[in-house]
Amino acid sequence: MSASKKGSWFHRFKIPLIALKVLLSFALFAYVMAKVSPRNVWATMKPADPALLAAAGALFLASSLIGSWLWGRLLRAQGVPIPYRKAASYYFVGLFFNNFLPSNIGGDIARISDAAKHADHVSPVFSATLMDRLIGVLAIGFLAVVASVTVLDRLHLYAIYWSTLIVFLIAVAFFASIFNRSVLEAFERPFRAIGAHGVERAIARLMDDLHGFKSQGGALTAAFAASALVQVSRIYVHYLVGLSLGVRISMSYYFLFVPVLAALISLPISLNGIGVREGAAVVLFHFAGLTREQAFSIPFLTYVVSVLISLLGGIIFISRSPRRALGRHLTRRKLARSARGEPGGGG
Repeated sequence: MSASKKGSWFHRFKIPLIALKVLLSFALFAYVMAKVSPRNVWATMKPADPALLAAAGALFLASSLIGSWLWGRLLRAQGVPIPYRKAASYYFVGLFFNNFLPSNIGGDIARISDAAKHADHVSPVFSATLMDRLIGVLAIGFLAVVASVTVLDRLHLYAIYWSTLIVFLIAVAFFASIFNRSVLEAFERPFRAIGAHGVERAIARLMDDLHGFKSQGGALTAAFAASALVQVSRIYVHYLVGLSLGVRISMSYYFLFVPVLAALISLPISLNGIGVREGAAVVLFHFAGLTREQAFSIPFLTYVVSVLISLLGGIIFISRSPRRALGRHLTRRKLARSARGEPGGGG
């Protein structure tokens, strides 16, 4: 199949696929709500402690600032130096689009598009963002594997344990392959076989950029430490939301269940995980002794907190047009003064 045919197929089915995801999300959400009863959910969430919810929001904000530093560090390792202030603004715009676009990668596309303005081509930006995602999977997978050992004697969810371990090992294998260029070449061969040489060259450049991390041990170590801190913070956000609802359970449950929820939400089958998140949480947290309403409320309120924080990215995005217009106006004014020979016009 040619690239043009693939593109036309994608555009033909893009809208129906998005509509299907939206329909599935709201169908799942409605089903879960029917099981837990909206009235009981509201009764569970209504007495939530505002101070603890504010603390959860502050922690999510802090973790996002750390995440933006992590992404900026990986960009610098790829030869794309971006000031932290700009990297943070691009990161928050990405968070905003992750929550408000019907695609699981909409935020990544937004921040890649922004950061690419500072690079000669998009490949190093793409590879840094891909590495950011991969290290995140490694960090949260490692935490989940460790947590599963601590609750193994209390819960016998062997399917979850083995699934978590398998995903973690796959991520480790892919990460290890970055240090071997001949292994990465396997990603190029399918496109070479079908004659898609343009795609093959793009993939080859991406693989070269990823392989370049081999000489960036310091950046990778710092990135993993920062990513682990981000993931622990996000787990503690759930914990604080639980405390605000009066839920008192061991942190080990959160360290096991939150990574599983994150993995399910990342699957491209729903609109930003709506319905999937709540349904899976009701099943998982029930094993920790929570009521259905409590199990529903914890991830739902955590999602609301994350959406509210991500609105900062929306504000940054909306404010760009006025700032750019003002910048163009000041530039024209400066040029006009310079042409007239007025002071402050340059020269």
